[in-house]
Amino acid sequence: MEYSERDLIDRCIRQIEHRFFPELEVRGGKLKQRDLEYLMELIEERSATRISLSTMKRIWRGDFNRLPHTNTLSALVSLLGHGSWKDFRQANQASPSRVETKGSSVVLWKILVAAGGILLIGFTYFTIQRPKPVQIPTEVHFSANKTVVNGVPNTVIFNYDLTQVEADSFFIQRSWNPSNKNRVDPKKRYFSETYYYPGFHWASLIANETVIKRTRINIQTDGWFATAKPERLTPIPVYLNQKDLYQNGQMRISDDNFSESGFDPKKGLVLSYFNIRAFGDLRSDAFILETKLKFDDVKGLVCPMAEVRVIDEADATWLTLTDKGCVGNLYLKVGTSILKGSENDFSKLGATLTEWQTIRLVSSGQRLKFYRNGQLILDTPFEGTEGRIMGIVLTFSGRGVVDYFRLKDLKGDLIYTEEFQSYE
Repeated sequence: MEYSERDLIDRCIRQIEHRFFPELEVRGGKLKQRDLEYLMELIEERSATRISLSTMKRIWRGDFNRLPHTNTLSALVSLLGHGSWKDFRQANQASPSRVETKGSSVVLWKILVAAGGILLIGFTYFTIQRPKPVQIPTEVHFSANKTVVNGVPNTVIFNYDLTQVEADSFFIQRSWNPSNKNRVDPKKRYFSETYYYPGFHWASLIANETVIKRTRINIQTDGWFATAKPERLTPIPVYLNQKDLYQNGQMRISDDNFSESGFDPKKGLVLSYFNIRAFGDLRSDAFILETKLKFDDVKGLVCPMAEVRVIDEADATWLTLTDKGCVGNLYLKVGTSILKGSENDFSKLGATLTEWQTIRLVSSGQRLKFYRNGQLILDTPFEGTEGRIMGIVLTFSGRGVVDYFRLKDLKGDLIYTEEFQSYE
């Protein structure tokens, strides 16, 4: 049969949900806004096209008077590995069935097909749309052990006991990212996952859609640790030569370092400097961060971006600078709030990134103030974060350089400082 465009859009949505959110097959629920925002980022990475949140919501609701633009649909099916909407259409159009001319047999066949369809719908309703209620005992065991004390790659071995839990399906989600969710066998006890990036996470043990237990995963670094990858969502990065990070009082990656590591920055570069550790008792709701950074060059880069990310025991916050003409593309996270360049005046977040930018973040009284070169450029509520700072990540969409980095308490007392001097 030939599917209509609306039918194909519906098939596309179902296939995306099956690939990225397999638990929906059990609970029969709908994607949340956070899930759609994750898909938006993935689409932009794979297709270089950004679909707005409002458009994503309309597509998922089927709420559109006119069909979405073909470019939008082509970007959407990039999640499924198709190069265009035309490719997806061709791959999903079934060949028309031959019609037999023997009248009675055709009628009988149609009746049998219809009856089978009704039975299938009934079976689906009772077995999928109405999942088994989750029943959880008082205590459920869920723990994690790293195979390496510090550093990456690092395999985490999860130990769980689901023998007393009743549910239709079980998952371990190793971070906030919904794509990092894996189905686990309730009859078994262990599940292992390799972490390729340093970071602080909460892993969740999930029954149907209910989180029944969480455990901390802290993949620490020994000081600053640099990774390179061609695209932001690349699952496994290249580990650069960590002994060659500091040069003339700055943290940067030389051409020789890229070459020795077998990485070609001309084919795309996302460069990150991780420092994952607890900085004493410094908390995310009361700190001062100071750093000075720039790009070595931005040749061939469209909309270069430099990001400062602060990870605490509950969540992560990131603030970004970009080229003056690209501030509409910005996507910031401050506590639990998402701030988008398409919905805010971020003109002050535009900068000439080949020139040194002095950054100062001040978190106090549930507000975060962002200063650039001594000028206040953002003052916004900072809520939903709590606990100690567990890590810092500085990320550049190119050859980023850092001159210094400092963390202070609100009294101005220095908690951590790095001037990037080599002592060899």
